[in-house]
Amino acid sequence: MLLRSLCLLAPLAVQLALPAPAMAEMDLNGINACLSDRLEAGQPAATCLDEAHSACMSINIDTPAVAALCFVELEKEWQAGIAALMTGIKQKASEEIAAVAGVEGKYDLLSALLQCSRMEELALIVGRESDDAIVRQNARCKANAAGLTYARLFLRSRDL
Repeated sequence: MLLRSLCLLAPLAVQLALPAPAMAEMDLNGINACLSDRLEAGQPAATCLDEAHSACMSINIDTPAVAALCFVELEKEWQAGIAALMTGIKQKASEEIAAVAGVEGKYDLLSALLQCSRMEELALIVGRESDDAIVRQNARCKANAAGLTYARLFLRSRDL
């Protein structure tokens, strides 16, 4: 099973070695404003992630490797955003609060990534999707996991 999962990543690895196609970059300031607005309106913050991921979602379904690469790039941007938030928390909050935020963020991300792994493994067992579609789905899941972790960390740290 692990070998098959690794083999599924080979096309993505090739894509990562190539220059990335032009894609819209995330605007973290805009996302932060969106998250704040949704919180104040009592609406789900997930719509902010949907907006941030719309460029990747709009990629033709017949090019799953391109979409997967787009989601991988989004995940990297979310990870950079998480790191920037943690730097800000460490500057503003006590050492204890910063440590708690780090642990919360780490386990938010790990639990979400575990679900991504679960979904990938189930998709491989069931075999209804193509290998490329599974790679795309997994990359999307990982970008969502990082985005949700960013959103939670941002919302928890707003009043520091």
